[in-house]
Amino acid sequence: MVIWITGISGAGKTTLGKYFIKKNKDFLYFDGDIFRKIFRNDIKYTLKDRDINAQRLTRLIKYLSFQNINLIVAANITSSRYRSWCRKNIKNYIEIFIDAKMSNLIKRDYKKLYSNALSKKIKNVVGIDIKFKRPSGSHIYISNDGSIKEFKEKIKVIEKYIKKKFRYF
Repeated sequence: MVIWITGISGAGKTTLGKYFIKKNKDFLYFDGDIFRKIFRNDIKYTLKDRDINAQRLTRLIKYLSFQNINLIVAANITSSRYRSWCRKNIKNYIEIFIDAKMSNLIKRDYKKLYSNALSKKIKNVVGIDIKFKRPSGSHIYISNDGSIKEFKEKIKVIEKYIKKKFRYF
């Protein structure tokens, strides 16, 4: 089974992924930021480089899932092409899209990504100078514009969905 959590920086992908991995020790966890570090950050954040990273990650996840390894992936894929590819090519695939208003993401901004992009210190930031194309076809959509308590309540709903659909988790 592959549970892929997508959304732009600060939406809650890592929070949700770490929550799931604590409760499900028979899953491997992949974080998009850590995945880039594995390759020693050899690519940038342009759309072309993001596609290279998406191709690497999606192919690896397919290969591992083919080996019956359960995976939780917390990574944004900017291109709808690669999100669609995952839905078509990975068995037992669940895509969770965490959405949040840009104003809330800018307030959270613990990585200082948005403040640096808005002050022109960095570029190629999804949601600022790279348009974010919201996924269509995600199995689960949640909004994360409220409190952490509200977010945790939504996590319980997600767990119920996964248990019902796959009798697992």
